[in-house]
Amino acid sequence: MSEHHDACVLCQAETDTESETPTYKRSNYIDTAGQLCPECYQEIAKNKEWHNLM
Repeated sequence: MSEHHDACVLCQAETDTESETPTYKRSNYIDTAGQLCPECYQEIAKNKEWHNLM
């Protein structure tokens, strides 16, 4: 894993998100959980009501 990119908090896959990116600019980020890869984010978010508001 690159030192400059965050890992997914669930599967540990390297993400495209640079570690220095502010949380408000991140994709696939959940407050209090952390950075997720697109696959994990979709799996978690697909059945959540708040996801439908985005």
